[in-house]
Amino acid sequence: WIIIEMSFPALLIILPMSLYRSNRLFMAKFYLRMAGSESARKLYVQCMLIFLLLYHYVYAGRHFGEWGVLISTIPCAVLFSFRRADRWMHRLHEDKKRFVMAAFITLVICAVPHLHTTAFTLAFLLLAAMFYPSCRVLAEWKDDDTRKHLKENPKTMSEHYC
Repeated sequence: WIIIEMSFPALLIILPMSLYRSNRLFMAKFYLRMAGSESARKLYVQCMLIFLLLYHYVYAGRHFGEWGVLISTIPCAVLFSFRRADRWMHRLHEDKKRFVMAAFITLVICAVPHLHTTAFTLAFLLLAAMFYPSCRVLAEWKDDDTRKHLKENPKTMSEHYC
């Protein structure tokens, strides 16, 4: 359990460094699916939620009586509604001021005892928002010519995505 608990925060560093704005083929396919399919975005949010709940389970199993898990479960409960989660992801992705403020709050919460899971939950939400399609990409996707161009040249999707 210790290895699992320690590997989760490592993902917060490794994933953005290796995958954000990547031109790799699998990331181009990911970007295309996320822009083109609401079902893909629902799956993304559900996987994110499962990942967070698994982390909460592992953390609560190792740290008995840790009340901070209860606080961090509130954002997880809010994310069960896809419409609400989609709105949160778009707001975090679009509004840089809101994103920076959430990142600052996350750093402050890291210093507060018992709120490790809350800081991790917020950090993971910020990470998930980084890979969420922007409103501009979704609007461009509705245009047939742009969609055709992006499908023919999937590696250019990373330039449009963020």
